[in-house]
Amino acid sequence: MDKKNFFPIAVKLISIITAIILISLAITTFLITAVIRNDVRITAENNNFSLNTHSASEAEIFLNSIITNTTFIINLINNSENSATVSESVFETDRTIAAILAPGTLELVNNNFFYSDGFDLEHIKEYEKQNEEALQKAENGESVLLNAYPFFGTQLLALFVPLQLNNTNTAVMILFDSGALTDSFGSGTNKAVLVNSRGDILVSSDIDAIRNGESISGSAIFDIVSEGSSRQRQLVYTENGSEIFASFCRLLGGEAIVITQITDEIVFEALRTATRRNIWLGLTVMWFAVLFVWFFSKTISLPVSRLENTVHEIEQGEYDVQPDVHTHDELEVLSDSIVKMSQGLKERERLKESFGRFTNSQIAEKAMRGELQLGGENRFVTIFFTDIRNFTEYSEKLQPDEVVTFLNDFLEIMVECITRTGGCVDKFIGDAIMAVWGAPNGSASSKDDALAAVSSAFLMRSALIEYNKKRVEKGLSPIHTGCGINSGDVVAGQVGSHERMEYTVIGDTVNLASRIESINKQLSTDILITENTYKLVKEYLVAEKMPSFKVKGKKKAVKLYAPVALKDSPYSLPEGTVQYKTLKELRKMLGMKEPDLSGVDIDEEEKKYHIE
Repeated sequence: MDKKNFFPIAVKLISIITAIILISLAITTFLITAVIRNDVRITAENNNFSLNTHSASEAEIFLNSIITNTTFIINLINNSENSATVSESVFETDRTIAAILAPGTLELVNNNFFYSDGFDLEHIKEYEKQNEEALQKAENGESVLLNAYPFFGTQLLALFVPLQLNNTNTAVMILFDSGALTDSFGSGTNKAVLVNSRGDILVSSDIDAIRNGESISGSAIFDIVSEGSSRQRQLVYTENGSEIFASFCRLLGGEAIVITQITDEIVFEALRTATRRNIWLGLTVMWFAVLFVWFFSKTISLPVSRLENTVHEIEQGEYDVQPDVHTHDELEVLSDSIVKMSQGLKERERLKESFGRFTNSQIAEKAMRGELQLGGENRFVTIFFTDIRNFTEYSEKLQPDEVVTFLNDFLEIMVECITRTGGCVDKFIGDAIMAVWGAPNGSASSKDDALAAVSSAFLMRSALIEYNKKRVEKGLSPIHTGCGINSGDVVAGQVGSHERMEYTVIGDTVNLASRIESINKQLSTDILITENTYKLVKEYLVAEKMPSFKVKGKKKAVKLYAPVALKDSPYSLPEGTVQYKTLKELRKMLGMKEPDLSGVDIDEEEKKYHIE
């Protein structure tokens, strides 16, 4: 390897771009993990503390309202002559409290809670008896809050508090519905629970935990809460390898504790996702940058070599050059100048040769623009053949110059019909014309091409009738033509050499069109179309089906149709043109005899295409 190529420009550029992107990616990742992580952490702690404060406030208000309402109910009953009626009226308006019991003093039960579930006062007393220890603590001035769901099978809490009844401190058990607190401890990214001093779960978004009487006693957070005496605090602790942000608040003198927590997996999930996306984005950008630099470097390292090769090609007479230099500098300007020079030379040569090669304006126009090259392309087209019946016999009676004059007059009329419908005259074969629709310029659809070709044949029929009238007036005999039309796939393009080219279409579709044109004579018709063409334009035609014929090499017989009349075509016929309803009427007008189809073998002429 030469020394000057040991470190190509592409390698240098790729190395620089890769280093820049990797450094940028590393800095971005560091900023996200080191700076933004701390902000996210602080925000998570503050949000968790705010949630704890809100939930604790809701719980405290709710519990205080239970105690206040209970005191009110007790005082109301004590001052009433009919305690039963008053209690029933109070429970009707306040459905939160399920029961109020003071041993030996007061027994108030909200029947709406218990009788439908099969519980009565005896069950409530049984629950009271099971929790005599809690009653004893309440008599000593302490408050106790228990989960009564496992016993009663419904969402109830039992609050044992000391209250003054008849100027005497008495322990009171209050059973109340805790459902109103559920929304404050709803599900979310932060988990919030209300527990008592023993760790029993009292309120949580997990109803199963309350139903089963689960406890958080022994957990890391409960141990931390139990060790301290602070009323409210936020903290961070580690459990099972995860960092957990927690806050707690004590209520009822420490008997009820509201705890809210969120794990670092949840807090930093969005941050980790953003970091991963940034890394993948950076790597993707780097990959595309490497590809871009690699291809871009080619426009820098190779332009001089390409321009040199281009100049040599022009010297050898090769004008169709494309250096493909896009460096956005003086080299690109030079490249454009060389291309323009070569195109000017090429245009000059093409103008000298193009008009001598083609007989059609479409092809000549494409040739001048440089759109035609040796080679072909697949096209779906409609092929048209027509020639004069008995021309050889007719031409033998004329002088050569008379033959040429006659042909020029005839071809001028016929070609005008072809060009009027957008057709392309492919070639003249003596008295015959080959034309194509769909190449070299395609139309909107193959259906439009087929309709244009068939319309051209009708225009020729009408023009030939007028032409024959003039011949008869001059004492000359009328002439007859035959037209064959077929639609299908062909190969369209330039054939020949660089010195002499011809644009044409080739393929089985062309051969079949030529073949059916010759059958007109045997069937006593002037226009025949194949089934392929008929399917495309049948809605525009009045046509009669003709006998099918077999072509060697094809398994199926070819179906033929003789167009009689044209309807609803965009190519209008000359004013005064007579449209016939049947082929018999048409033959009579054209002076053709009715053929004896039983004695006609339309496959016979096919034999000339095979060598025995």
